[in-house]
Amino acid sequence: MAPSSPWPSRRSLILITVLVVLVHIGLLLGGPDALQLSLRAEPVKTPPFQTRQIEAVAPSTPTPPKAARKAPAQRTQTAPHPDFPPADTPLPLPDSSPSEAIPAPPPTPAPPEPAAIADSAPTEPVPPAQPLQTASPPWVPLSVGALPPSTLISYKLNGQERGFNYYANGELRWQHNPTDYEAALTVKAFLLGSRVFSSAGRVGTQGLMPTRFADKWRGERATHFDAEQQRIVFSNNKPPAELQAGAQDQVSLFVQLAAAMTGDPDRYKPGTSVSIQTATVNEAVPWTLTMEAEEVVSVDDKNIPTSKWVCLPRGKYDTKVELWLSKAHAWLPVRIRITQVSGNFIDMRMDNLQPLAPLPAKATDKP
Repeated sequence: MAPSSPWPSRRSLILITVLVVLVHIGLLLGGPDALQLSLRAEPVKTPPFQTRQIEAVAPSTPTPPKAARKAPAQRTQTAPHPDFPPADTPLPLPDSSPSEAIPAPPPTPAPPEPAAIADSAPTEPVPPAQPLQTASPPWVPLSVGALPPSTLISYKLNGQERGFNYYANGELRWQHNPTDYEAALTVKAFLLGSRVFSSAGRVGTQGLMPTRFADKWRGERATHFDAEQQRIVFSNNKPPAELQAGAQDQVSLFVQLAAAMTGDPDRYKPGTSVSIQTATVNEAVPWTLTMEAEEVVSVDDKNIPTSKWVCLPRGKYDTKVELWLSKAHAWLPVRIRITQVSGNFIDMRMDNLQPLAPLPAKATDKP
């Protein structure tokens, strides 16, 4: 009988590799803000530690016990361990001092007499400090033209999470009629299901006017655009945001930008920027998108001329979003890349495109 090998079999190694990849794809789809254009990773925050100074009590003369039995040792009671702090608790700064009573700060010197202040005042007024001059790209107001025709774009998705490469599928479904629209960005992973970011609303003279945005995966979170009250309401009970003119959500933004390029593509040159209030399920803030350059994107061994737009991070934990819009595809994105500050990324490239029927009219819109 041949001795058994001490190394795992090839089949075991394949199963372990598949399980590891599935776990990391689950982390991607299960993140609170996966695939969002304004991803943020909040730091873990814990409450500051408190130290107490216990005063020693002078011992009293013990009374001898009646019985010659040894008194049991007293057990020191400790405070229970505090619960894990909520996410919005401020993060304490590191303290290098020992856990002892903090000495009182030195006394603050008395302010000088008015006469001394007058004597030390300069004889000539000091000019105000000039603000720092920061270079910024020229800003161009967003104007829209014709909306893209109803279309379904399929994407091949590859990404990286903590050094592991993975592959998935995605699609952008866009349908509209003269009065209403629906759009959805879907990411599908094997054995993990689909995550859908959807947008629905009205069509007006200035393009899309969202009424509802949703993020659905193992539950749903939604954002509502209340035009009558001029506010944006979040289902997670966060404070409402003021609704600004031309506001979009992170899915309708793709189509609104395509409509802007259709209206006057020569108006948007490399280096120009547009600012659009964009809502997610957590916030609604202005996003600045800058057209970087004209680039050629390889899709299915075909070179497609595109205009590359970039939304740079606004804060330390925001992500970088890159969109490649193709004139040959009604300026819809043929490539979408989202990069986190950690280096993890999602890269979606168009795999197929097919026309769709217009969005059926709603019952309220029929005469």
